[in-house]
Amino acid sequence: MELNEIYDDLADLVEEIARDAIKRFQDYIQQYGIVLTDQLKRDFQYHILRTATTLAIEIDFRQYGRFKDMAQLRYGAHMPPIDAMEFFVEKVGLDRFAYVLGYKGRAVPTVNNAARRIAWAISIGRRKVPSVRRGYRGTWYNSGKMAMIRQAQKQLSSRYSELIAPYLARKIEEGVDD
Repeated sequence: MELNEIYDDLADLVEEIARDAIKRFQDYIQQYGIVLTDQLKRDFQYHILRTATTLAIEIDFRQYGRFKDMAQLRYGAHMPPIDAMEFFVEKVGLDRFAYVLGYKGRAVPTVNNAARRIAWAISIGRRKVPSVRRGYRGTWYNSGKMAMIRQAQKQLSSRYSELIAPYLARKIEEGVDD
């Protein structure tokens, strides 16, 4: 087996590691209860960067998934995203909110307008209290990433030693025969 064949074999293993990492990230998202929709779980992608001497994995996903790991959210002078808040309100349901600002009683003229008003109220409330502190609940990303890196290191070192040992033995024999 030549070095380029060893490299190809390791590239296949790296692709397997990337697919496994995405599956584990999706499992962590489910385990930590981050799923409001399945969009974050479906959005994972991986890219394998390959050069003559390097193999690397790059995993991408929507960054809003990282907000769940933050101990503090600071909005400062910026408004929290109204569209995201409105999506949240619609997904959770209007019946989960006690009342809609600006409407008397429980009568809501239009659902779209009510969802928009609730979203604005949430955003204004977040802006008035710019730091949202949360207790430590564990992190789906950081702890998951480190577990995957450790597993990948074990897989790569095991496979690399299986592949390189016979190659080195053959090269040493070729050198001795000369």
